[in-house]
Amino acid sequence: MIFGKDNYFIEIHNHGIKQQQDILEDLVAISEEIGAPLVAANDSHYVNDEDSSAHDALLCVQTNATIQDDDRFRFDGSGYYVKSSDEMRKLFPDSKYKGACDNTLLIAERVSYEFDFSKSYLPDFPLEGKNTSTESFLKEKVYKGAKLRYSDLTSQVTERIDYELEVINSMGFASYFLIVSDLMEFAKNNNIRTAAGRGSAAGSIVSYCLGVTGIEPLKYGLIFERFLNKGRKSLPDIDMDFDERYRGDVIQYAVDKYGKDRVAHIVTFATIKAKQAIRDSARVLGLPFSSGDKVAKMMPPMILGNTATISECLRLDEDNKSGYSKEFYSASEELRSEYKNNEEVKKIIDIALGLEGLRRQDGIHAAAIVISPDTITNFLPIQQKGENAEIVTQYEMHTVEQLGLLKMDFLGLRNLSIIDRTLKLINDNNLDFDNLELDDEKTFKLFSEGKMTGVFQLESRVAQSVSRNLNPKRFEDIVALVALIRPGPLGAGMHNEFADRANLRKEIQYLHPDLKGVLEETYGVILYQEQVMQIAQKVAGFDLQEADNLRVAMGKKIPQVMEEQRKKFIDGAVLNNYSEQFAIEVFDQIAYFAGYGFNKSHSVPYALLAYQTAYLKANYPAEYLAASLTAVKRDKDRTAIFLAEAREMGVNVSTPDINLSSADFTVNNNEILFGLSAVRNVGDVTADKIVQERIDNGTFKSVEDFLSRIDSRSLNKRGIEALIQGGGFDKYGHTRKGLYQACIDLIEDAKNLKSERANNQTSLFTFEDQSYNQTSISKTEWDKKELLEREREMLGFFVSEDPLDGYGDALKSESTHSIIELLNTDEDQEDDLSVVIAGLISNVQKRVSRRGNPWIQFDLQDVTGSTGVLIFNKLVDKYNSSIDGEIYLKVSGTYVGGNENIIRARDLQVIDPSKMVENLDTSPLRISVDTNKLDKNNMILLRELLEKHPGLSDVELEVTDSSGTRLMQLNEIRVKKTNQLKNEISTLLSN
Repeated sequence: MIFGKDNYFIEIHNHGIKQQQDILEDLVAISEEIGAPLVAANDSHYVNDEDSSAHDALLCVQTNATIQDDDRFRFDGSGYYVKSSDEMRKLFPDSKYKGACDNTLLIAERVSYEFDFSKSYLPDFPLEGKNTSTESFLKEKVYKGAKLRYSDLTSQVTERIDYELEVINSMGFASYFLIVSDLMEFAKNNNIRTAAGRGSAAGSIVSYCLGVTGIEPLKYGLIFERFLNKGRKSLPDIDMDFDERYRGDVIQYAVDKYGKDRVAHIVTFATIKAKQAIRDSARVLGLPFSSGDKVAKMMPPMILGNTATISECLRLDEDNKSGYSKEFYSASEELRSEYKNNEEVKKIIDIALGLEGLRRQDGIHAAAIVISPDTITNFLPIQQKGENAEIVTQYEMHTVEQLGLLKMDFLGLRNLSIIDRTLKLINDNNLDFDNLELDDEKTFKLFSEGKMTGVFQLESRVAQSVSRNLNPKRFEDIVALVALIRPGPLGAGMHNEFADRANLRKEIQYLHPDLKGVLEETYGVILYQEQVMQIAQKVAGFDLQEADNLRVAMGKKIPQVMEEQRKKFIDGAVLNNYSEQFAIEVFDQIAYFAGYGFNKSHSVPYALLAYQTAYLKANYPAEYLAASLTAVKRDKDRTAIFLAEAREMGVNVSTPDINLSSADFTVNNNEILFGLSAVRNVGDVTADKIVQERIDNGTFKSVEDFLSRIDSRSLNKRGIEALIQGGGFDKYGHTRKGLYQACIDLIEDAKNLKSERANNQTSLFTFEDQSYNQTSISKTEWDKKELLEREREMLGFFVSEDPLDGYGDALKSESTHSIIELLNTDEDQEDDLSVVIAGLISNVQKRVSRRGNPWIQFDLQDVTGSTGVLIFNKLVDKYNSSIDGEIYLKVSGTYVGGNENIIRARDLQVIDPSKMVENLDTSPLRISVDTNKLDKNNMILLRELLEKHPGLSDVELEVTDSSGTRLMQLNEIRVKKTNQLKNEISTLLSN
């Protein structure tokens, strides 16, 4: 019984707010009158009293206000923290509020719920009348798939299948595999492209036979125990990749199959990281951006993908919880000094300490879905923000998994939609794309040149650089490349070591001849977690479940557990006739590499998808780039990247044509046609209607014919003007300016023509002899500069001609990065980049902040793309008059990636690219090297020095050794020849 005399209370609060004070006595009176007892409560928004200032700052962050704003949202009163029993009793004394605090405890005692984390709550897979068990049905499906996958079911295959099924069934997971298999079958039966898998599930032959993954685990030495073993308590975790356009269809299928009351999205929380906390703190204090940015840059850089907390920088964490606390503390001397001596910095840091780690906002996880065996609210709370909004859990995914519920990742992958679109554009039935031979020369040439823009997982600057150095020659090298570009291997220098061994620049060595079979594929380098497991199996006699436990222990680096594993490993190795000293050395080696090792079962399917996308780009560049442009048409930055890539690959992109263009980007005679839906003010629906009208009633004979046949409700004046300025009507011979000026009259002519057609006074064939033309169209045209700028405004980019043509090398020589390199910066790179970019500016916007401070924003474009630039304070005063119209600037500043993609300028310089072209020096830089005086370490330092000065000049080494002098060219490095570089080289060589 919910209600009743003993279950109804009157709640009272006291935060010092006048309205609360006014009604407290009334609530006491009501309590006495109706006999409902009082209960004391406290509105708690943070844990400790001292957190109030951080909470106030967070409110400012969320409402874009500053602490000084008078009219901002704030909490009146005080005490919004978790108060102690004594504090509550002082606030609500029993003499005045009888039993109020005791009743709080009374209610708490009545509420009792304990979470049971030992159970799994898997939905039953519906067998739909089949007279069999879930386990038997799974085995039947697996062997049916095995016969399709293998021409010959060898004993090796059947033994692996039976072993995996025994583990799966003994752990009660048969239903899980059937659920995943069913979802993948739905996708494939509905022509929704899926990937070959991701994560450790690729190590399962059962998953392979069910069609859940597309990687044959025996071929690539993938280990099932890395995915699932009896020592693990959690549910399996198979991520599913779908064409991003149809991910929602697969989720809807799950809703229809298991019930809308049992399926929900999973919440995610965005937390405030250290650098963002510092910048937010400065902003809410009303300080200029530069103040917070300066302090943020005092934070130490990431170490192997790990970022420092502010606390780690200020106080040495003796426990070293993060694993790198001592290193972070050592690198933060400047921050501590400023905190101690600069009052403004201290204020910023103190508020930032309170903001760091707080949840900024909630959202819906990009992939995670939960499916429960019963109504989901029987297991966890949900939320729905609006009547038609998605149902979302209030617990994040780790808690959902801890509760034993089925969490599944439905990932929408853009690359799959690009592949699907590309194959449709190619339209070649002889291309067996899903069974490609993995030895295509053009594909490996693309990898060796590092031209991987648009290649799955490998288009970042780092990946392209590592790939050029590695020069992949076989698929296994691409598998390794996927693993090598992770923060751990990069930080440990494994990418250079691996590449040097792979290209015989260094000797390939093994820990022991017995381990050659384990490490031969990776040239003696321990790269994969599976290799750690196999070494433990080979040397110490571990079974693969024990080896997986060792891998996990090494990843967590818990001292006590590591010591236990060390003893077990050494004892096992000695029993296997290896020396104790050797066992210690091997354990220390694999413990070191285990921290960097990557899951090979993850790397192989990623590499396959990378290879597939690279294959299409290398062999069908026009089709692949057209499909890519369609996929990113709403993303200005990504579109710029692919347009630049098309120019780089010699693929022409033409302006839209109302008689040739489709809604999407398409290919005509190896030329990419701009998609109608990508034109400003047109959109998908209107573009589809234009194409359908053309299919139904033939091509458009003239501009007037077009306007008379397209409903003005679908395409208004702004859309027509956009098509004119974007070049959509160029084939009719009119000037764009003439059509633009006559647009209103042409629309009126079209209305009249439509009326005449309705009265049968003319026909669709009127325009074949151009007899109908009421409006005079001027033959004058805009000058080239205005014509191109209007085109760029409507299409988002210069398409018919680029005003930067001829200036590319000159601008590059003045830049540390190209804009496409900035846009391809790794998503997980937190550190902002210091950059110098030379280019053409446009879209200048001059503004004034709420506090009266002027600032300017503009777009900066080089031949590879464009990005935004912000300038503040003294720079505005200095350059305000210069920044007007389209001029060339060299911008020095900080590039902030992520969702911002903007450069915050520190300095500007007006430049003349035509003069720069005249003075450009791209001749090779020749360096004389005496190998007798230069050791390997200095050679590494020389390479690193050269890489810090990117430019257009090749580097030649004039190498002198005992055999004489010879000339070598460093193909993978090009530099900018400056006196500074030459001086630094001289200093290095002289030392």
